[in-house]
Amino acid sequence: MKTISAPFPALRLLMTVCMGIIAGVWFSLSVYFWIVLSLASLCLFCFLLVSKLKRQVPEHGLSFTTVVAYSFFVFSSFAAFSDYAFRYVASDTVMSQLGKKVLLYGKVVSRPHRYGNGAQWIFDVREVFSDGESRKATGKIKVFLRLDEGEQLDVEVGDMIRIKGSPARIPGAANPGDFNAHEHYWKQGVHAELFCPGPWVMRNYGIDEHDFFEVTLVRPVRRYISRSIDELVPPGHERQFLKGIFLGQRELLDREVYRQFQAAGTAHVLAVSGLHVGLIVIAMLVLLQRFRTTVAGRWMVFLFIAFVLLVYCSVTENAPSVRRASIMAVVLIGGSVTGRRSFPLNSLAAADLVILSLDPLELFSAGFLMTNTAVASIILLYPTLSRSSTNRNGLKQAIFRPVWNAFSVSLAAVIGVAPVIAWFFGTFSLAGLIANLPVVFLVSCMLYTMLPAFVLNLVLPGLAIYPASSAWFFAKITLGLTDFFGSQHWAVVQIRPDAFDITVYYMAILASLYLLHRQKPVLVLTTLLCTVNYFVWTPVLRAGNSPLLATVTVGRNVALLFSASGSSILIDAGSKLYHQGTINRQMRRSGVEKLDAAVQFASQDSLVAAIGASHYMLSRDKYLVLPDFVLARPHKHLLKLWISDGSSIVFAANINALLRLDSATAERVIVKVKRFGIEEYLRFERWLDTVQPSECIVLSSSGLKERERGLLRYLDEKHEMVTID
Repeated sequence: MKTISAPFPALRLLMTVCMGIIAGVWFSLSVYFWIVLSLASLCLFCFLLVSKLKRQVPEHGLSFTTVVAYSFFVFSSFAAFSDYAFRYVASDTVMSQLGKKVLLYGKVVSRPHRYGNGAQWIFDVREVFSDGESRKATGKIKVFLRLDEGEQLDVEVGDMIRIKGSPARIPGAANPGDFNAHEHYWKQGVHAELFCPGPWVMRNYGIDEHDFFEVTLVRPVRRYISRSIDELVPPGHERQFLKGIFLGQRELLDREVYRQFQAAGTAHVLAVSGLHVGLIVIAMLVLLQRFRTTVAGRWMVFLFIAFVLLVYCSVTENAPSVRRASIMAVVLIGGSVTGRRSFPLNSLAAADLVILSLDPLELFSAGFLMTNTAVASIILLYPTLSRSSTNRNGLKQAIFRPVWNAFSVSLAAVIGVAPVIAWFFGTFSLAGLIANLPVVFLVSCMLYTMLPAFVLNLVLPGLAIYPASSAWFFAKITLGLTDFFGSQHWAVVQIRPDAFDITVYYMAILASLYLLHRQKPVLVLTTLLCTVNYFVWTPVLRAGNSPLLATVTVGRNVALLFSASGSSILIDAGSKLYHQGTINRQMRRSGVEKLDAAVQFASQDSLVAAIGASHYMLSRDKYLVLPDFVLARPHKHLLKLWISDGSSIVFAANINALLRLDSATAERVIVKVKRFGIEEYLRFERWLDTVQPSECIVLSSSGLKERERGLLRYLDEKHEMVTID
C-alpha cells in the first residue's frame, strides 16, 4: 500500500485538510481554540525543524514527530478557517437589519433566474439606508422580485441596483430530508432573503463602471454569445438547450425537458461543467500545438489558456462547476509546463487543495463531491475496466474496442458518483449507464460545431449558419434520445443510503482495487459478494414498524401520516397538486409503502382523491371503517380515530373545535394552531386542566408571531403532556 500511495503527496495533504474542515464544522468549538492549536502546532513544527538542522545529522526525510506536528498545523488551520466561515459573520452585515424596512444598495452577483411569478438573484450589499441614515454594509442576500406574467426584467450580472424591503432569515427544511435552503445558502455566504412585491421598489443604475474587467470583456462576450445563438439557431427547445450549455441558463429550458434529462441521468450536460471546460481546453491545445515546441511557447500557451478560462468563468457567472474544472485544468496544464512528472490523482488532489483554500465550505457542496468522485473513479477504475479490450485483435475487436472504452468511462463515472447522487437527491438513474454514451458524444459534437459559428459570426455571418445548423441538428438528436431514455419506466430508482452505507460502498471499491493490484481475484470476488449481501440484507434487518405519527409540512399546511398494526392512513394532502411529491418522499422516508386510506380534513377533495390509496374519506363522508382503524367526523373541524389496540386520537383544526370535546375524550389530541393570543392561551390551558389528555401535540402555523410562539413555548414548559411540533 505504501508503494501505491507514494507518488501522491497532494492526496495525503488533502485528506488532512478535509478532516480539518469537517472537524471545524462538526464540532461547535470556539474558533480561538483552533487558532491556539494551530499556533502551538506551528511552533512545535518549527522547533523540531530547527533542531534537526542544528544537529547536522544526515537523515532521510523528516522525523515522524515533525510530520505529525505539520499535519496538526494543517488540520487545525483549516478547522479554524471552516469554523469561521460557517459560524461567524461580520458585525456590519445585512443580518443586523432583519425585520427592518431598509433601502439596500449593491451589486447583482448572480444571473436572475426567472420563475412563473417572479425572478430571483443574489445581491451583494454595499450600503444600507435605515433609521434616517446611510452606512456601509456587507453580506449577500437572496432577492425575489414578483413579476406579472410576460413582464420583462432588465437586470444583469454586474448591475448596481437600489432595492427596498425587509430582510428575513432564509427558512430551513420544512420536513426531515427535504432541501434545506438555509444551510445551502449559508454555506455560499448568503445569510438572508428579501421579498419585493414588484419592480417599483427597485432602481437599476446599470453596470458598475469601476469593474473594468466586466465592462470591457465579460459582459460583451456574454451578450455576444447569447445574441449569436438567438440569430443562428431557430426558436425552440434546441435554442434553450444551447444557451444552457454555453451560458448555464438552465432555467430557460422547459420543465418537462429538464425532468427528462434528470430521469435519463444526463442532467450534468445542462450545467456548464468540466465536460465543457475540458472540450474547450482540448480545442485550444490542438490549435496552439505548434507553439508548444519551446519552453517559452509552452508558458505562453499556458497563460493564454488560463486567461481564456478566467474569462469563461466570469461569462458563466463563476458557476461552481466551471470554477472547479478551470482550476483543475490549470493545475494539470501547469504541471506539464514545468516538465515534472504528474499523476492524475495527485493533480486532482492539488486542484482540490486550491479550491478548498479559497472556500473550505465547498467540501460540502454536491457539485464538488460529484465532480471528485466521478473523476477519481474514472482515474482508478477505467484502466481495469478497459483492460479486457486491449488483449484482443481483429476487425471485430477494432470496432468493439472504442465502444467498450467509451462505455468503461461512463461506467466508471457512474460507479463513483452514484452514492453521492443518491445521498443528495434520493434517486439513481439506471438509464444513465447507457444514455451518457450517445448524449455526451452528441453534446461534444454540438460544442465543437457551435464554436466555429461564434467565430464566423464576427466576420462572415452568412457562413456561420452552416456550423450552427449542424449544432442545432446535434441538439435535436440529443433531446430526442433524452426523451426516449427518460420516459422508460425503469430509468429512475428511488434510493437514499445513509453515511455508513456510503462508507461501506467506497471501502469495498478501494479494497477490491487493492486486492486486484495484489493479484488476488478470489479475495476480490469475496469482497464484492460480502458487499452485495450487506446491501441486500440491511434493508430487511432494518425494516420495522413505521413511525406511529409523522407530520408533513406542505406549503402553509400540514398533512398527517399515521401508521399502526401494519396499516397507514394519510390525513390531508396539502393545497397544491405538486405537494404530492413531498408527501411521497416523506412516505418513503418513514417506510410507508402504501396507504390504506386518504382522509380529507382541510384540503380539497380533489387533492385527497388524487392520492394513491385503497380507501378514501372525503368531506361528505362521516365515517370510515377499516380492519385496524375506525374514523368518524362529528364536526367538519374534528376527526376521531379509534385503533384496534384500544387507543384513540382526536384531530382538531383549531382550538375552538377542540373545546367542543367533552371530558370523555381521546388519549391523544392533535390540534392545529393558526393564532395563539392570551385569550386562546387561557381557554386552551383551562381545557387541558379539565380534560387532561395523555398527550397533546400542537401543530403551530408558520405565520405565528414571535409573541405567540413564546406563549406556546411557555405552555409546553408548564404542561408535560404538551408537545410543540
